[in-house]
Amino acid sequence: MQRLKQVNLSAVPSWLGAQVSTASRFEHSVGVGKLSLLVSDGTEHDQLLLTAAASLHDVGAGPFPHISDELMKEMLGFTHEGAVGFAFESSPVRDSLVLDEYGLDVMEVASILDGQHRLSPLLRGFPDLDNADNIRRFMMTIPGRPLGVASYRPSEIASCMSLESEEQEIPGDLLKRWRRDYQKVYSYVWNDGLNMVCWTMLGRALRILREDLTPRFFRLTNREAFQLIRLRLPELAKGLRKKEFKILLDREYNELGGEARRLSEPSNLGDIEDMLCKETGLEKWSLGLTVDRPSITEESGHWRVYLVSHKGNDESVALLEDMLSGSEPLD
Repeated sequence: MQRLKQVNLSAVPSWLGAQVSTASRFEHSVGVGKLSLLVSDGTEHDQLLLTAAASLHDVGAGPFPHISDELMKEMLGFTHEGAVGFAFESSPVRDSLVLDEYGLDVMEVASILDGQHRLSPLLRGFPDLDNADNIRRFMMTIPGRPLGVASYRPSEIASCMSLESEEQEIPGDLLKRWRRDYQKVYSYVWNDGLNMVCWTMLGRALRILREDLTPRFFRLTNREAFQLIRLRLPELAKGLRKKEFKILLDREYNELGGEARRLSEPSNLGDIEDMLCKETGLEKWSLGLTVDRPSITEESGHWRVYLVSHKGNDESVALLEDMLSGSEPLD
């Protein structure tokens, strides 16, 4: 939990210059833990279990959360939601003793966050305690508040929840307000150029360094991980600090077709980036891709493709456009 004081709520830390939330994952985790106290009903054990899971739900997050998740999945077999056991095993102190004092088991807490427990919907729903706090906290801690003031309070959502209900009954007006703010946040994240430049190039750095990283990497703070990138890929780190990278292509597609289907598999991104660099004579650190389905609505299914480069390169754009030619553009 203490490590999360140095891991930002935003995947891209605000000190890289992006206009994103300045809150930490620690602040968010404490906030979600407090919300759990407002959930009604259940036994004392269930109430303690939910609070433990709520407070610890991000304890497995690696540096640059979500950006590092794909690498974590490849190396360890799970993403940060399933990394609670790994986090406890990797801790220099016996944190599990704290849970023992309350008659709680680490693995049962982990099963809630991994979606395998009857209490899981309270932390893996739409909305749930996690994103009830996450969305409002993100909106309210962006410098200058460009998204305005959140239209709901997280306590409104938590107070509607029960430990004894499989289906949480959230009033329609409250759900509408939360969904509107949810869409505001994710639209903002995916449309902010500097945020997506940093997201793309941090992901590229991790793919380049993949063979040199060990599981210990996922217990680093954001600044420790960036220092590692700075030592191994100094030009990339310097370019991010000086805002020298730019987006060469930003397109949306209903479906990725033909050769572009390879882009839909995250494990292929590194090979495709290497191919673009080789074909255009660019150094590996100078070009990156992000290809994903932005979580803007629960039903969102379109693909968004970003090509980022340290210098403008028409040839790399042409090569990527050729690969995407069989895809269906978003109307």
